[in-house]
Amino acid sequence: MTRYTFHLWAYSLNEQAFLGETVTTRIVEIFVLLSLALCVYALYVKWSNGNAWDLRDGTTRESAMLNPYKGLDWKTVKRVPSATHMHCQTQNTLDNGYRYGIRHFPVSNYYPSAPYDANTRYSDFTLRQSWPVKRNGELIEPPINWNEVITWQDELDERVRARLPFGETGLAFTEIPDDIILSHNAEHHGFTNSSAHICSPGSSFASGTFDVKGREYRLKEHGIPIGFGGTWQEAFRGMIRDLDDPAGGGIVICHPTWFSRLKDSEVLAMLDFDERVLGIEIFNHGMVERDWSERGNPPGETEIGFSLHLWDRILSTGRRCWAFCVPDHAVQKGRDWTGRCILLVPDFTESECLRAYRNGSFYGCLMDNGLTVTDFHASDTEVSVKTSRSAKIMFITNEGLAHTATGTSAAYLIPIADGKPAIVYVRVEISDDTGERLFLQPVMYNH
Repeated sequence: MTRYTFHLWAYSLNEQAFLGETVTTRIVEIFVLLSLALCVYALYVKWSNGNAWDLRDGTTRESAMLNPYKGLDWKTVKRVPSATHMHCQTQNTLDNGYRYGIRHFPVSNYYPSAPYDANTRYSDFTLRQSWPVKRNGELIEPPINWNEVITWQDELDERVRARLPFGETGLAFTEIPDDIILSHNAEHHGFTNSSAHICSPGSSFASGTFDVKGREYRLKEHGIPIGFGGTWQEAFRGMIRDLDDPAGGGIVICHPTWFSRLKDSEVLAMLDFDERVLGIEIFNHGMVERDWSERGNPPGETEIGFSLHLWDRILSTGRRCWAFCVPDHAVQKGRDWTGRCILLVPDFTESECLRAYRNGSFYGCLMDNGLTVTDFHASDTEVSVKTSRSAKIMFITNEGLAHTATGTSAAYLIPIADGKPAIVYVRVEISDDTGERLFLQPVMYNH
């Protein structure tokens, strides 16, 4: 039989025609080219999803590993004591924080949940509140003069009524040291769908009112909610919208286990809400000073004030979750406390401090008494750390305690399976006989 041949014609880029080829041969060539293109595309997708970590400044890292300490110059880095949950409404409290080492003050007050800075006066919250509130579902727009709102003075106790009308007050902070930085922050609460308390270092967002728990001025009895009065999602959007530095600061979930008793699913939903939800408090000094005999321990937690088991459960899901150690109300007690964050920054500026919180360039500690991290390296095969003095160094993964060493340095070899790390994360915890404990941020391998 005679074989019929059909010819296809096309033009190349140099405008010369291809020679005629048989349909069968041409189809094979097209199939091969398409297969190669699909393979290249699949490899690109795998690389972009697995090997490039999209940072908030738009850069990428060439590994699936997320190391928050990558690029730090440990020889020149500045260590700045800070705390994201620290009640400080008076000069005396500011002095106490300064006396025991705090240099970056993202002050987190409530009643109202509003930032404090060098110009803050208490009368800012009673005579000219600058954010709206709802009364019986209707919005009261700022500025709000509470002398005009509180028309039920005859219902108040005599000692409370004697404070009215509100007048001008002096500055909250009258002698701010030259070598500290104040940042906006507040502790937000009173959500309609959660018992959470939330801090937002670096955000100017404000909520609630001056009436502590609604007990004295009876605002709640007259339709004005305690705290935010809306969903946590609405509040999170406000905190993110009002970040002072788009590349710094964020949202921290306060005392998630001991006080707020949040379910894992609630915490995970908050962390998934936005990448600027940074993490959880893994230690809160205020919780240590409470009596838990009636309420009991939260599920899974054995050390009062710590939420380490919750942290490990979160990290085991592959989620990035920074860890925060805080004093809460303890700074107000006129003495030392436990709970600090040590920011690792190239320069002591507000922007660098807030960006350290955003990017995880810090570690939590209890005392800041001289035990420090002096070097840290992470790769796909090993994590190593050095300290300023001899200490117990523990490497913890999603499988539990993986390695322990004592001294001024230690390393942990990453288990490998099928040519890649076989763990989800590794974090380092360091302690010594003074009672000091350091909690480094996790290195994430499968996230």
